[in-house]
Amino acid sequence: MRLERRELSLVARTPAKLNLVLDVLGRRADGYHEIETVMVSIGLYDTLRFEPESSGRLELSLTGTPARLGIDPSLFPLDHSNLILQAAQLLQTTTGCPQGVRISLEKRIPLQAGLGGGSSDAAATLVALNQLWNLGLTPAELHPLAAQLGSDVNFFLDSVPMAVCRGRGEVIEPHPLSAPLHFVVVKPLGGLSTRDVFQHLDRSVPPRGCEPLLSGLRAGCPRMIGGGLHNALEAPAVSLSSEVAGTLANLRLIPAWGSLMTGSGSSCFSVLAHPVQAARAARRLRAMSDSQVFVVSSAT
Repeated sequence: MRLERRELSLVARTPAKLNLVLDVLGRRADGYHEIETVMVSIGLYDTLRFEPESSGRLELSLTGTPARLGIDPSLFPLDHSNLILQAAQLLQTTTGCPQGVRISLEKRIPLQAGLGGGSSDAAATLVALNQLWNLGLTPAELHPLAAQLGSDVNFFLDSVPMAVCRGRGEVIEPHPLSAPLHFVVVKPLGGLSTRDVFQHLDRSVPPRGCEPLLSGLRAGCPRMIGGGLHNALEAPAVSLSSEVAGTLANLRLIPAWGSLMTGSGSSCFSVLAHPVQAARAARRLRAMSDSQVFVVSSAT
């Protein structure tokens, strides 16, 4: 996440993520799932502009029309059901701050994609408004607020390139990336319901853990990295969506270190040795379907 001051405003550039490993360890007493996941930030960004509003109002708008952005308005409401405004309201309520804000969002991270765009935007809102409103909250004070908003928000709050995340996803253990990773990411036209995917999860399948992937990354070994990629939610997503199944099949036609679905879908990706190879793969994939295709590297 990058923050830049422009006159009285703040502009945040906030990344998407990929899950390189995702194990579901069980259901918790609070109804959430206990997970262990390796998340990596990638160079696909939303941009948010925060302008002070003295009346105390919280306003959210999109830069560009939803149709031009390829956004279904029913999937991205601009009212207080949106996680961005929920984050702003949570800060207001927690601190008693009387100030408001006008937020404009340039949306590039696809919706219902498993790329964490909503969580990333919420984290950017917490960090930016803490500064814009001169609240002076420490990271240790922001993290409990992030955990109230969603399972992935804490990862983006820390602005780390890669981390092992546990609990609901809110317990963050940063891990260094010794070299950048390069990806081609494919977002099918359709999305998936996270609830439906979890309901179809085969809970008898044991977790594989993060260490095989982390060992491969430390060694810089493509075979180990590819072998360490796994997502417990991929099988149920494939059973629910022919688009996800077809996307993975297309990705696996292209030489790569490995391919996987991210989060609860519907985006899938391949890891490649070089951005030139990723760009070449993207051209082939665009010819195979109408899906959105992105060439990205791990964010620094």
